[in-house]
This record gives sequence, C-alpha cells and structure tokens, in this order.
Amino acid sequence: MTKIFHCAVILLFLCFTAGTAQAQSADSLLVVDDIQFDLKEFHVDKAKNELVINLFAISYSTDPREYKMNTFSTQILDQKKQPHFFSSIQMGNVRINFEDKQNYLHYLLEEDKPVDIQVIVKDWKKTDKPVSIKLVFESSEEEGKFLEVPILLNK
Repeated sequence: MTKIFHCAVILLFLCFTAGTAQAQSADSLLVVDDIQFDLKEFHVDKAKNELVINLFAISYSTDPREYKMNTFSTQILDQKKQPHFFSSIQMGNVRINFEDKQNYLHYLLEEDKPVDIQVIVKDWKKTDKPVSIKLVFESSEEEGKFLEVPILLNK
C-alpha cells in the first residue's frame, strides 16, 4: 500500500508542478495590441560579419489586420545602449532593405497564423553584444499612434 501511496503523491506533485509551469510561461508572454511577439533565436554570422535576429509574431485578432512597421524607428541596441539600424527586415515574404529608404513595412496578419520576422544588421562589430531589438508599429486602435515593443535578446 505504501508503494501506491508514494506513486499517487508523486503523480499529484508532477501534475501540480506541470500546471504551475504552464501558468508561469503564459504570464511571461509579450503581447502588445493583440499581437504576440517571440524571439526564436539570434546569432552573429562571423563569416559575413552580420547580426541575424529571428522573431515571430502571432495576431490574436479575429479579423485580418494590417501590421504597419515603422522601419526607421525599429532598431537594435547593443550593450552600450547604442542604436543600430537594420540592413534588411523580412516579415513573411515582404523584404525591405535599408537602402530602399522605405519608411514602412506593411503586412496582413491573420488570426493564429505565426509569421517569421528576420532582422539583419551588416558590419556588426565583434566587440558589440546585442541586448535588445525595438520593434515599432502602428496601433490598430488609433491611426498615427505608434507602439514600441522592446524584445530582450537573451541566450
């Protein structure tokens, strides 16, 4: 009987801790204006001397919505809090290069369909450590109002 009791206690403990871990991860989600943002990974490509940041976004809005990113306000910060402009930003199949001098990236987000976002910074100094990326996009509730989303780059 003690083996059954011990198994039941262990099973109950595992169920309790699994539920707790799930609740903690849900609380730590980065959701702004009904869009969830997540860091997939980032790395410095030493051969190309580029910083590559891979993110994704998911819209919770039931209606498709336009995501309008202000590209020149979207920046990467290093450990010295120095801002760096992107060389290219790609969201899904839409790509903008810095030299295009295009102020906005437009993308149609659909409910629960994750979309990849890749930001590349060329000529990244090996001594600089990337700390965060700041995405800036237009609010869905107020035209002309832009929201900032700082995403920490932790490894």
